[in-house]
Amino acid sequence: MNKKILLIASASFLGWFISHASVTSIPNWSYSGGLYCYAPVLTTDSGTGAQSVGISGYQSSFGEMGLTILTDTPADPTLTINDSIDNESSFVWTGYIVSVGMNQPFSINSAGVVAPSGWTANITQPGGPVSGIYTGTIDYVGGTPVAISPGPNSTLDYGYQVQFSGTTQYSLTESVTIVPEPGAFKLLMAGGLLLGGWTVAKCRHAKLCICA
Repeated sequence: MNKKILLIASASFLGWFISHASVTSIPNWSYSGGLYCYAPVLTTDSGTGAQSVGISGYQSSFGEMGLTILTDTPADPTLTINDSIDNESSFVWTGYIVSVGMNQPFSINSAGVVAPSGWTANITQPGGPVSGIYTGTIDYVGGTPVAISPGPNSTLDYGYQVQFSGTTQYSLTESVTIVPEPGAFKLLMAGGLLLGGWTVAKCRHAKLCICA
């Protein structure tokens, strides 16, 4: 059994008996911003019937990933989302904020991190809808920082479970913010201020030249 499924195996097993629907396919997927994702892989455990979708990719800055989920009936399907994301930014990660949006009411359960070790997850259940979208948040907090790829501990393996209802076609979006360690954040802020100051100075110089 895949280690990511083990993260929430008991919750998945329980969710199967509570649910009345199965995910039949994930026909469409997308990504944008600083997040790149390969095609999602839908699997069904032969023993329990619990379903999960595996998503792998890499990230350099804020980004989004979207899925279209089809089910056989509208009655409370449960799906485990397992993400494996390489750190291709310029700094190590000490936090990872995932905003999960769906076009129907849903709940988030059993969030956690497989690797690196020592991470915790805080769930804010979905509210809304706003413009037809219900949105919840998972704050993943390190733990062992996610190092810059390639190298040890440079991949964040995390997962969570969603239970939803209301139709047979759903949209799910992950909007993901990476959080640098405090020292790196200060450097990024300083770099931004320096760049902003250089741009202002350049504009002022250009105006003086025009006036002269």
